[in-house]
Amino acid sequence: MAVSNGSISQSTIGDQMYRCVVAVTDQPTKTRNVTLKVPATAPSSLTEVSKTATTITVSWTALDSSDADGYVVNVTSDTDTVQTVQVEGSSNNTITLNGLRELASYSITVRAYQQLLGPASSTISVFTHCQQEGIYLAYNRNCYPNGSYFWDSSVNAANEAISCVLPGTSLTTGQWVRVADPDDPVDCNSNNASDPFYCTNVTSPNATLNLYLAWSLPGAQEGWYKCCLPTDCSDPNTYIIFANIFRFAQIESFTVADLPSDMTVYPQEYKLNCTKIGYHTYDIRMSIGSATLANYTNCDNRYSNCHGTVLVSITNTVRYSVDITWDGMTVKNGSISQSTTGDQMYQCVVAVTNQPTRIRNVTIKVPATAPSSLTEVNKTATTISVSWTALDSSDADGYVVNVTSDTDTVQTVQVEGSSNNTITLNGLRGGTTYSITVRAYQQLLGPASSTISVQTLPVINSINWTLVSSITQLNNTQYRIDCLTTTDINPSTDVYWLVNGVIKSNSMYTSIDVLTYNNTLLVYPDPLGVSVNDTCIAMIGGINYSQSVILHAPSGPPNNVRGFILNATSIKVNWTNSSETNGYVIEYTTGGVTRNVISTIEDEIVLTDVSSMSVYTISVYSYIDLPSVNSTVTVLRFDVPSPVTSLSVSNVSTTGITVNWTIPSSDNYVTYYTISYTPSCPQLSSVTETVSVAPHQSTTTYSYTLIGLYSGMNYNITVRAGNVLGGSNPSSIGDDTLSSSVPTGVPNSLSLLQPINNLTWNEVNCSQRNGLITGYTMMISNSSITYNLTSTKTYIILNDLIFGTEYIISVAAINSVGRGPFSDLIVVEIGIVPGPVGSVSSIMDTTWAVISWSVPSYIPSDYPIITYEIGYHNLQFDGNCLIINYDDFNTQILQLHNSTNAYINITGLNDMSYFIFGVRAYTVNGYGEWTVIANETLKLPLQLSSNCATSDSVIALSVSVGILCGLLTFIIVINIYCFIRKKSPCSFNKLTKADDDIAMQVCEPYEIHKTKQSEENEGVYDECQTSLDDVYERMPQ
Repeated sequence: MAVSNGSISQSTIGDQMYRCVVAVTDQPTKTRNVTLKVPATAPSSLTEVSKTATTITVSWTALDSSDADGYVVNVTSDTDTVQTVQVEGSSNNTITLNGLRELASYSITVRAYQQLLGPASSTISVFTHCQQEGIYLAYNRNCYPNGSYFWDSSVNAANEAISCVLPGTSLTTGQWVRVADPDDPVDCNSNNASDPFYCTNVTSPNATLNLYLAWSLPGAQEGWYKCCLPTDCSDPNTYIIFANIFRFAQIESFTVADLPSDMTVYPQEYKLNCTKIGYHTYDIRMSIGSATLANYTNCDNRYSNCHGTVLVSITNTVRYSVDITWDGMTVKNGSISQSTTGDQMYQCVVAVTNQPTRIRNVTIKVPATAPSSLTEVNKTATTISVSWTALDSSDADGYVVNVTSDTDTVQTVQVEGSSNNTITLNGLRGGTTYSITVRAYQQLLGPASSTISVQTLPVINSINWTLVSSITQLNNTQYRIDCLTTTDINPSTDVYWLVNGVIKSNSMYTSIDVLTYNNTLLVYPDPLGVSVNDTCIAMIGGINYSQSVILHAPSGPPNNVRGFILNATSIKVNWTNSSETNGYVIEYTTGGVTRNVISTIEDEIVLTDVSSMSVYTISVYSYIDLPSVNSTVTVLRFDVPSPVTSLSVSNVSTTGITVNWTIPSSDNYVTYYTISYTPSCPQLSSVTETVSVAPHQSTTTYSYTLIGLYSGMNYNITVRAGNVLGGSNPSSIGDDTLSSSVPTGVPNSLSLLQPINNLTWNEVNCSQRNGLITGYTMMISNSSITYNLTSTKTYIILNDLIFGTEYIISVAAINSVGRGPFSDLIVVEIGIVPGPVGSVSSIMDTTWAVISWSVPSYIPSDYPIITYEIGYHNLQFDGNCLIINYDDFNTQILQLHNSTNAYINITGLNDMSYFIFGVRAYTVNGYGEWTVIANETLKLPLQLSSNCATSDSVIALSVSVGILCGLLTFIIVINIYCFIRKKSPCSFNKLTKADDDIAMQVCEPYEIHKTKQSEENEGVYDECQTSLDDVYERMPQ
């Protein structure tokens, strides 16, 4: 019905549209809406379809699918919700409600829903059927119990008759009789003023008598009627049920509901229910004594203007309820309060104008007085026994004893029976004061007695601790805890310990006296630094009693622990005082072995039994009762310091450099640094400076500025850390001061390596650099252009040079000030054809040769090799070794071959002849230079005579030929090794086109080597040795 936000409320029906508005001054307002779908109307025509003893089926008129996604059916009994059932689908308009109680009245509503629930339909009330055995009353398809009330206006037609039914029997002489006139039963077949009823009957299978009025009920005839089935009321075995038939209005019932069964719950709450039936206009009032608890006037059931619950609409049956709270002294209903003592009598009054007033009373039994003489009888550590003077049985059904501690209720115990006036309260705590009262009860509690206070006996008297061993034992330090307990317990089974929450058994105890045990526990501080909470727990009757003692540990160790090397045999250690401590424990180890553990109450100590060249780990613990959790540790090398690290420079100027370094690790003891710096030029001397520092620097880096340095000079800087025991190994770094002028020297030894066009040069002399050389400038020119390039290296690849062009190149050095003078010029020419082939070798036979080579080291980009040209001709000369000049390779008489591979097999040669071979690569731009090699073919083998007559001659000749072949093979191998492997002087290539040819030595014929194979083998190898500069020579195309 309404949308609420806190105190803000807005009634709405149907879809809910919300709006969000954002406004900025002098700007357009921004608005956004959102809508929630909500049915605008409730389903109509909610109707009972059928029912049983435990089910009700209802239906309603469905809404359109655009107005509903489904329905929710709500079922209540009195004011309690019994069921809420969701029915999905807008067209589903019927549901059977299961699990209901028989002979019960239910109020039913239905709502449609979309995103939210819509309004509720009108409420219908439905009674479930009664059980199908025993005699019962039925009216308007509902069952009614014995003693039900029926309004005369609702039973004045045959179809509104009161049915009296006895299932499973046949009617014989059953009858309706007015209770006030038992001798004059109702005459079912006639009527008059004294008998205004008709009745009909059903003989079987269920004996039934239906009673209804023929006309209005006279006042003298209203009241109680009884039905007897299957025989008349004179039969002692007949079944009887009663019904009250009244005029105008009547109180159907006035009852007390929800009376407490547990008298220990306080205050007590219950409910008064007064149910009116009959005429639609009336007044109704409920009261106790002179206090009106509820009063409704001019009620009209047609308009539902009073706050009752409609049970049956056709008979105007409405229930009015009042909630009551009873605190033992006062009855309360909301703001209405009425003090009362003893029994509580409530009254319900229903009045109809000009008609008799209907009154119904109900009484609740309540004791009028409190039990007296509440007294402590006995007590232990866990129990208190009390007694009181009992009330008469007519004034009490039992008692409730209430026990509180401070303001908290500890126990509320119900004692049944008016004569039971003693109770022992168990489960109490030792040494605790309790307040105790007692009340008598009947249907409700009576007033409380006077309060008595009782204190239980203590279970644990005291707990204390004692230090057993020295605090220097750290986590092996032993403490004794003593807990004194009562002898009412068994210390071996009823006492245990909690040490920081961990259970320890009680194994050590002694008897001090007849009343006291001393229970003892030994504890250790493990782990260190954790306060130890020792709790002694004694158990009696399942209840624990405890006392605790805490061994306190500091929140942390001391701060700023530092070690100082005093001399070659002692170390001083100091630290910052802890705010909460009773002293300190110092432990120092070396090599993993503890040297000593000592204690002090001062904030420093001197260690004298130390050894040189050792690393000491010094741990300092603080303690209150226990040592601290972690010691503050300092690690001290009793030795010269380690070298400094991360040496660097900064703030470099023309005459100064700042040197920075990371100081040695914290375990080093450093009191000074020495800084030595040596200039790069040997003519200048090195300098050493010393700076003192406080040990245990708070920073990890240190800086020192060198001044008075030479401008533009490179310095090698060395830093050492030191202490009273000596200095560390050096750490070095080099850097330059800033330059004050440009370089005065020039790069030298310029060279251009082709074909990659790598220009290289040597650095400027150190005495002429005037600082760090940061780069070089190249001036490059040809006949048509001059341009500059730069490089930070002593070389540069010149990618854009034009082949076949001559260039003039010069280089100048650059430092931070500027460029120095240019070097002497060099002149170079750039080629475009491929370079010479490499590694030419030959394998010679008698009439053929295999020539092989490697591809040129330079092949112009975008101009691949198409083929190789091989040319050769015979050499004519005599002697063992001749000088072969460049001109001996005669390009005019060459026999030419081509190969796309890096080898060729040439046939048709003469045996025992010298040949010179040349190889060059070919691209579309032309031929490269020739690379040549010379070698000699082998001798043909001897031809054997064909007239050898004997096998011996053949064998002899075969042996001789085999020997000669072996020698020949050996000589050939030596020659091949000479010519191929060692680049023999028989192959050559001219490296430059100089005027003087490079001479090439030709090996002497193989026959000579054949006769000297054993003794001159090493000589042949040596004879073939020569430098690479003597092997190849380039020849013009």
